[in-house]
Amino acid sequence: HLSVFFLSPTSQIIMVEILLLTSVVSARLAGQPGPPPLLPYPEIHGGSRVGSIADASPDPWQNYHWDLETLPNPFAYQQYTELALNMTFSPTSSFDADANNASFEVHGTGYVTVRFEYEGACWIEFNSSDMAEVGGALDISISEGSLPGEVYRIKPQQYGTLYRLETNPQLYEGIFYAFINVTAKGSRPWTVSHFRRVCQVVPTNYVGSFHSSDEILNRIWYVGAYTVKVTQVGAGIDSVGGYLGSELKDRGDRIAFLGDAHVTQASALAAFGNFEMLERSNNYTKNIREWLLVLPVITTAFLPLVTAANSIQPYWVMWVLSVLDLYDATGSNKMLLELQPWIEQRLDHALEVAAPTGTLGWSRDDDRMGFGFESPDRPEAFRAFLALLVGASRRYASAIDALGNTTASTKYTALSDNITARCRTSPSWFEEWGMHASADAITAGLVTPAEVAAMLSDKGAFGDPLQLPSLSIFETYFVLQAFGKINATTQAVYLIKRHYTGMLELGATTTWERFDPQWTDAGCLQHESPPVNAMNSDTSMAHPWAAGATAWLTSYGLGVRATAPGFARWVAIPTLLDDNLRTYLQGTVPTPEGPIQLEVNVSRGILIVDVPQNTIADLIGLPRFSSGLRRVWSRSTGIELFSNNSNSASVHIDENYVYLVNVSSGHHEYAYEMATRVQQQPQSGKWDPSNTSFNFAARFIGTDSKTSGAWRGKYGSKGFKLFAAGQSGSDVTQLPGFINDVYAPSKVPPQGGPPFPDPSTSSCKVAKGRNCCWQWNIPTNDSRVLENPKSSESRVLGALTSHGWASFFIEVNAADDTPYNVSLFMLDADQRYIRQALKVRDGKTLRTIAPMILVQDFATTGVYVTYEYAGSMWIRFNEVPSSIGNSGGFPPRPVLSGVFFD
Repeated sequence: HLSVFFLSPTSQIIMVEILLLTSVVSARLAGQPGPPPLLPYPEIHGGSRVGSIADASPDPWQNYHWDLETLPNPFAYQQYTELALNMTFSPTSSFDADANNASFEVHGTGYVTVRFEYEGACWIEFNSSDMAEVGGALDISISEGSLPGEVYRIKPQQYGTLYRLETNPQLYEGIFYAFINVTAKGSRPWTVSHFRRVCQVVPTNYVGSFHSSDEILNRIWYVGAYTVKVTQVGAGIDSVGGYLGSELKDRGDRIAFLGDAHVTQASALAAFGNFEMLERSNNYTKNIREWLLVLPVITTAFLPLVTAANSIQPYWVMWVLSVLDLYDATGSNKMLLELQPWIEQRLDHALEVAAPTGTLGWSRDDDRMGFGFESPDRPEAFRAFLALLVGASRRYASAIDALGNTTASTKYTALSDNITARCRTSPSWFEEWGMHASADAITAGLVTPAEVAAMLSDKGAFGDPLQLPSLSIFETYFVLQAFGKINATTQAVYLIKRHYTGMLELGATTTWERFDPQWTDAGCLQHESPPVNAMNSDTSMAHPWAAGATAWLTSYGLGVRATAPGFARWVAIPTLLDDNLRTYLQGTVPTPEGPIQLEVNVSRGILIVDVPQNTIADLIGLPRFSSGLRRVWSRSTGIELFSNNSNSASVHIDENYVYLVNVSSGHHEYAYEMATRVQQQPQSGKWDPSNTSFNFAARFIGTDSKTSGAWRGKYGSKGFKLFAAGQSGSDVTQLPGFINDVYAPSKVPPQGGPPFPDPSTSSCKVAKGRNCCWQWNIPTNDSRVLENPKSSESRVLGALTSHGWASFFIEVNAADDTPYNVSLFMLDADQRYIRQALKVRDGKTLRTIAPMILVQDFATTGVYVTYEYAGSMWIRFNEVPSSIGNSGGFPPRPVLSGVFFD
């Protein structure tokens, strides 16, 4: 176990841990035959099942309870085995299947699609006693969705009659589907038996729970919890283990990310209360580095990647927030004091980054926040960073002051006050802040009640439902936290359901790295297919940074939150109840003193709460509902606590709740009586998550698949831009006076990816950094090729496409607010079965202004997509999985050949 220290260009100390692999793994990396143990980890043991599995949970071990104190290493992996759920054979004549045993006999070459019940952290194994003997052969692809992924056509390793797919030293990948390609039928039929996956799990108990009369919310809570559990990194073949992971698929960044873990930890606190692991995880990531390298050797070529990863400046602040969240949950003064030097170093560094010349390196995935590494220093992203810094500094100052360190408290209170003054430069300061920065400002305490009301108004940052979803649900967590602070439950439930319901309906059993609800509005995805790719071509479908709704449903839906460190004092103020639609809410919340249990049954008029020893419930809120509460009394003593005429000293009331005050430890049951119940209707109008009839600022006019390359006389009457259509691949441009420019950016993100188009069928004439222009090698007399602006007899077809990432964008920069039509011509010139989704935003505010359009089947004639708008536009072309066109596990890249103005 070797630690190497480097000094980055920004004077940050970077520690790279190199875990020297076991001799077995090293031998396999070197290509030597040394077999791994047939069972790398012990079968699940050390506990027993308690009750039944929650109906809403995808986790087959949700009800298994480990006795963690008796395990030699509670962070060490355990494993279990699952046979394939079903198999589909093509052609059927090549196979004779035994579905009961996930086995089949091979009679010829062909293809087998294998589906398991849910996504897991697994590797593939099967048995064959005769495949090698008769000369049979196969390879296997695996995926988190119903199309082959980037782990594509790998030959399994043979160990006697056991065959195992080994794609990395840790063995596991995220597996929902496997695809078997039989490449040699052999001299006679042969068998594949017990095709299975071996799944690993870190012993983790569900101390928390969530149940309500809203089944969708129940599923969201448990899917988020399972995603956090299944991505935890345990002690295994080449890992010290015991920390929060970032994803299941191994694409090179399956490591412990500081910022990712902030959201992941919040959901772990709600679902598991695995405080020891969470403290261990924060300690694991405290040494100011993002990347854990598991390599047999370190090469100098890899070191810039390590440095680049450490340029994610907001993650340092999020790590501080994670420590403070864990401190609130555990009350561990020892932990806070031990991490004090790291906390202060990171806050001090963040203050340097907050200077006007500072750079964030990466912010968040949504275009409004800079699209990751693409434009991380957008004003919206920088404002959000300032708000995070204010919130972290204030919380740390308060916590350290309570421990008697007035010097540090004074310093970081002053820091937060200075940044606050810098943000609040005028009475209307918040009007310039977008949704993400406004959310962080609310959570940090930067905003007054009057400013909150303005933000929630129709024209405010949170007033338009269309704008609330982000590209990544990681970002949604921060918005949900703000909604919790200001009791915006309607908006929070809308946002949760708008984001997560689409995933669940598509068959997700884990939360996805990114999900734009417009994907489902546009019909981009099929059941269990991989997501649309906006950044990388291998979007993760098991990403715990997207599990933040689990935390919100516990902290604000159930309403249980600590008001003193370690839950010494706490509140339970449920928001997900009403007279007749959401009439039941029950949950369990982990604390160091044991679980808090809360149950409210509106139909029966019962409230039940268990207050752990050594804790006090400051407030337990019972909603007054629209019809009003008539009275509340103790079921054990019969003493009336509240009525319309009076209330006892142990009760506090406001317009929304009747609060039980200072409830001591023990089991308490209360009954209540309501006035005549008002029959409410389901949510409708703009805050109905199923409503997709938005008021778009731009008008989608339609598509045209008939005109093809003969655009003259129909499009471009005011101007045009044809990409790579000139000599040496230059653009041919003639823009109208109301358009300043059609711009494609040139920044190269630090991401790799398959080239597109294939140089064998097209020639790259002009590289534009993250975008690239191509000229297709197709005959100039092809009717699909765009006419020359000056002569219909001369034609050439270029294309703007992405280079490295899975999407590209163009900016149409308008000179004024003159209304115009813009038509985009796209052609799948050599029939790659391209599918691409167009996301349209305002060029200045980056607010979504048009429905997403799915473009597909455009090889025969090409297609024009036309919008009407007044102002600048920002259009992103996203890569969509293609059941026919995916090559090597990756979809083909999106393309754009021309932009026309009328």
